[in-house]
Amino acid sequence: MSDLIPVLRESLPFATVWRPRESSLQVGVAQVDMTPPIGIRARNWGAARIGHATGIHRPLRCGVLALGTPETNTVYIATLDLCTWGTVASFRGMVEPILAGAGIEAEQLLLHLVHNHCGPSIAEADLSLPGTELIPAYRQQVIDAVLDGMSQAQQAMAPSRITWTYGHCQLATNRDLPCGERDLTGFNPEVKADDTLAVGRITDAGGQLTAILANYACHPTTLAFHNSLISPDYIGAAREVVQDALEVPLVFFQGASGELAPRDQYVPGVEIADRNGRQLGFAVLAAVNSMSTAATELVFEGAVESGAPLALWQEHPTDMPAQLSTEHFTVPLQARRPLTAKELSEKWSGIDPVAAAERAKRALVQARGYVEDGVAHHPVWIWRLGDAVIVAQSGEAFSVLQTELRRRHPDRMLFVLNLTNGPGSCYLPTEEAYLHDRYQVWQTLLDPGSLETLIEAIDQALRRLPEPREILT
Repeated sequence: MSDLIPVLRESLPFATVWRPRESSLQVGVAQVDMTPPIGIRARNWGAARIGHATGIHRPLRCGVLALGTPETNTVYIATLDLCTWGTVASFRGMVEPILAGAGIEAEQLLLHLVHNHCGPSIAEADLSLPGTELIPAYRQQVIDAVLDGMSQAQQAMAPSRITWTYGHCQLATNRDLPCGERDLTGFNPEVKADDTLAVGRITDAGGQLTAILANYACHPTTLAFHNSLISPDYIGAAREVVQDALEVPLVFFQGASGELAPRDQYVPGVEIADRNGRQLGFAVLAAVNSMSTAATELVFEGAVESGAPLALWQEHPTDMPAQLSTEHFTVPLQARRPLTAKELSEKWSGIDPVAAAERAKRALVQARGYVEDGVAHHPVWIWRLGDAVIVAQSGEAFSVLQTELRRRHPDRMLFVLNLTNGPGSCYLPTEEAYLHDRYQVWQTLLDPGSLETLIEAIDQALRRLPEPREILT
């Protein structure tokens, strides 16, 4: 600024420094292809009439984030373009060789599913079905992709800053639609959905952009029972938009989306899935472009008298210590007794037999390895990265998990993840949801109040963490 313009410093505002939420860590990122072969068993919808993949819409990806400090072991988050583990045995059959191959402990890995409904059926037990003969080799392909991504990410680790912000995206809508005596699973225009988009921008010590992280809650269910193509649904086009614009990987994390989905879904063709993805991708870019320069804070310099009295804020370099801590615990939740095969058959005797069989199968496998003596032991992971905290759990929680935690902890940046590790991939509806005849309530093994119990346990864990940095000083 020209020395001819006087800068006044006679009075100060209530705060003279503003800091963005950031993390200082050793970070490495990798993205690896994990697209299955055409013909593989791929049936994630009860109404589907084609049970195998007939083509590829977009490739499936594995994204890996390696994090560490000079004082801590390296930890990893791997995101997979898959739907669910299907069974606890399926999860263990995947995670155990990954841990062994990487030479790490279970506490060092979050294996996260983005809940993509257009991928292969990795836990299919009936090996007589078309395409199931390809599943064993594909499971090994996924294991190899994760290990490859972990190796690449570890080798790429370098001193970095992750700058965090919240944005917004209107893709997600409420999907519990009252219809007579029951709720249908589809767009409900009367209920507002959580539109929060959490974004992290990773830059190296020289300020060079290296990756983007995005956490958003919305079921990838644009493509449904009509579809027989392998696809990452809307996530694929979102990645394309961000990666084409910024030329770095986008690593996507599914949020607490138990009752959230796109307005436009269950449609034939792939055009709407790509449109939905572009909507999310451009929202991510908007959030990224709202951020200030990495490793800086805004400092109040004074005032300039112009047509209006102008407050001058300038970016100044700032240091922050490397901070990384991890915690894992289980929350005991009361479980309902699973219905027997006969009871399930009687309950859904009036619907399409293919859909009834799918519901019965899903309900019966949920309890194995998760419920013991009427109690479900629900796993939670809390990873603190400087000003941000990753809250991950294994279920399909409703969005109140993220909205309530963010309301209670406004000074922390929270990434809230569904479907991470296992066991416990059943729904976590709100207590109020149990008053309705609703799919998520049919599917869950948990008693009313379980989500609220989980929120209280995570809230207490967050309160045990060191206080976050002051944003305003």
